[in-house]
Amino acid sequence: MIIDTSNPETLKMCAVCISETSGGQMALLIIVVSLSLLGLLNRSWKKNFKKEVKLSN
Repeated sequence: MIIDTSNPETLKMCAVCISETSGGQMALLIIVVSLSLLGLLNRSWKKNFKKEVKLSN
């Protein structure tokens, strides 16, 4: 799609489309970021803080 940059009305509409984010997009972004953060924390927990129980016979 080619945008006519000489028309100021087209530029206003394009700026509104780019700057406007819907609630669904924000919710999806929050879900993806939180799942990524949980994955990183889980990996860090398993690598650094989990104490292994050693069984002695």
